[in-house]
Amino acid sequence: MLTKRSTLGLNVILLIAGTPSHRTITADTLASMTDVCLSYIEGILKDAREQGLIRATRGPGGGYQLVVSLDQLSVWDVVLCFNPKNTSLPKNHSSPESRATNFIAENAEQFEKEFLQNYPLAQLIPQNAVLSDSKPTKSLAMNFKPLPIRARPAAPNSIFDLSNFLNLQAA
Repeated sequence: MLTKRSTLGLNVILLIAGTPSHRTITADTLASMTDVCLSYIEGILKDAREQGLIRATRGPGGGYQLVVSLDQLSVWDVVLCFNPKNTSLPKNHSSPESRATNFIAENAEQFEKEFLQNYPLAQLIPQNAVLSDSKPTKSLAMNFKPLPIRARPAAPNSIFDLSNFLNLQAA
């Protein structure tokens, strides 16, 4: 079944795939675009990198790029990367209701799997949907006014400068 994590992972992969092929996208940009904290996005990116969907580039201009062609990926391939390994239902219940529930759940999972396997990832990305070259600006939660510039006090900056300061004040 589609979980929140797999849905977010699919969204992140689509955002990475929407960047031009010669560009990378940073985890910070992905976090701001999805409104999810950076550490959670990094966990998603780690899973996608371990499954061979994306590659990471370090340093200035670094970020994440899609490794696999969009035509070769189905939505199921991406969702499978982010689903927990043991999602099967327990089958040791012997009541007729639990057997019927397990049967319905297995059929629903099989239907979902077949549908998502036949749905290419390229169909989810519009042809003209590429990210702009501008970086997102961070705005403050509240519009604070800038602090006024303080006037520097007219005072000596050391004990050795005290006599000069007193002479200037007397003159």
